[in-house]
Amino acid sequence: MYVTTFYSFKGGVGRSMALVNVAVELANRGHTVLAVDFDLEAPGLDTFDLPKPDTPALGIVDFVTEYLSTRNVPAVDRFVYKSPGLGKNNGGVWVMPSGSRSDTYANALTSIDWGQLYDRHNGFFLIEHLKQQWRDCIDPDYVLIDSRTGHTDIGGICTRQLPDSVAILFFPNEQNLLGLDQVVQAIRDEKNTTKKDIRLHFIMSNVPDLDDEDRILARMMSSFERQLRFVDPLVIHRYDSLSLLNQVVFTKDRPRSRLAKEYRILTKNIVRYNPEDPDGAIDFLYNLQSLRRIPRNTTGWTQINEREEHLKKIEEIEWKDGKVLYRLGSYSRLRGDMKEAIEFFDQAIEAGFADPEVFLERAQIRLRVLHDMDGTVQDAKIVVSSPSASSVQVLRAIRIVGPEYMEHVATTGGLDRRSPEELVWIASQLNRSKTEARIAAHVLRSSRSEWPSELSEMATESLSLSNVAIGSFSEAIQEYKAMVQDVSEMGIADAFNYGMAQWGYRNELCREPFERAVICFRQDQQAYQSPNHLQCMAVAHWVVGDNLKARELVQTAREKINKRTTREISCWRYLRVSPVEFVKDLDELLELVAGNDRIRPHFFESR
Repeated sequence: MYVTTFYSFKGGVGRSMALVNVAVELANRGHTVLAVDFDLEAPGLDTFDLPKPDTPALGIVDFVTEYLSTRNVPAVDRFVYKSPGLGKNNGGVWVMPSGSRSDTYANALTSIDWGQLYDRHNGFFLIEHLKQQWRDCIDPDYVLIDSRTGHTDIGGICTRQLPDSVAILFFPNEQNLLGLDQVVQAIRDEKNTTKKDIRLHFIMSNVPDLDDEDRILARMMSSFERQLRFVDPLVIHRYDSLSLLNQVVFTKDRPRSRLAKEYRILTKNIVRYNPEDPDGAIDFLYNLQSLRRIPRNTTGWTQINEREEHLKKIEEIEWKDGKVLYRLGSYSRLRGDMKEAIEFFDQAIEAGFADPEVFLERAQIRLRVLHDMDGTVQDAKIVVSSPSASSVQVLRAIRIVGPEYMEHVATTGGLDRRSPEELVWIASQLNRSKTEARIAAHVLRSSRSEWPSELSEMATESLSLSNVAIGSFSEAIQEYKAMVQDVSEMGIADAFNYGMAQWGYRNELCREPFERAVICFRQDQQAYQSPNHLQCMAVAHWVVGDNLKARELVQTAREKINKRTTREISCWRYLRVSPVEFVKDLDELLELVAGNDRIRPHFFESR
């Protein structure tokens, strides 16, 4: 049970509205929610458009009044009701109102002296007993408390004794800043006096959607952040609509509105800091990497320390949820604790979490830290054979084991059970080494009979390129001839690659396909300006005897590749290489253009 109090120093900021919308959103996510109206002087939760009993319900004032008259703690089930028809996936909303709206309500409220209740009548233990009854009677996942405004005894109950977190809503003006300073400090002091660490959520509410040309809002917000020590508050904008008069619940009735979206963001932030909610723990861990950025001021350091403390709370729970265990392992790996990471990954898998990502991350640790090649191969094969693994994950699994085991994983891991579309895509990406090119060629040859017609051209092109990379020049030549028999009808890529395959097969140049490539290039030079295109056209111009143009194209290719950080296909190897390797290939090409007839492209080494 996670208790969050909604507090504002002044009224009129939409505090009760926010609470009700968050309650409904949590219920729609499958949670059981108890909404408690502790704003006893100005109650309002039961005025919202939520189903309620036909007869007035008893509430907090009645509960406390009965206790004071009998000295026995009443059973809470008489003072709460369930709002029918709300929630999804077994979620629901319960309400504990302020009290029955009878003529005696005001007298009953004024007769309660909260100071004496605590000093003489064990008020602290009464509230603790009430909290335990909520747990025993309703067993809610979340309790949301609507607190009275200002500095009051009830405010202390709601903001310090009861909650695990407090959502502080405020309009950014001087009055709210001065009033909140004392309240916020008192909440933070609980950590020193009672060891209770209460999470604070700051929400700038009822904000007009206007141009802050004079930076009035920005300056005031800066004062709030500096004085109250927080950064990046949530924002709930003013909603100018008469529907507010009907107390509309936006997350229920207008889920696509901006206001509903802002309430969902608030809900997500409350859930994120509930250490016992698996969804919240997963969300917190997922975002922790970006949240741990280096701060620019002491406020930032405070935020980071709070997050680290919350992480410890999550780690202390004996989780049975595989997703949470996986996220814990992933974060442990990120911060360099590989032993802890592998333990969490093992526990996640034992808990039934079979997402391919957990096996990929465990494989990386097994390979690089534990030097467990057998375990690495085992995890990689699990990913390759997993029906839920994406093509990208399969590609990573094949590559993770290194050249020595790539073919073993690809050929025995169940890769052939994937769809033709997936196989063609995976094969088209296997072009970083000759080992990868061999795997690509094998995959494409074995799946050829299953290629759909719309993928046939792409698959054939990929197979031809792989064949050149591994020295199967005759097969590459046959593939190109099967597509277009007349060189004069070939496109620029097919003509060039056909010419390179013939060069590799015969160890001598045939001008015709390169002449065709040059003609196509001159017709539309702007379409072929990548480093690879320029490199290919440099070779083609050298073959047809235009050495000056060849050198010019090499220089342009060099300028472009020097601006890259990613790999690029090199026609010198028919592999995707790093920018450094690409530059080396350009240097060798220049030597060839300069007349060194002993130079040959690297793919010749596979002949």
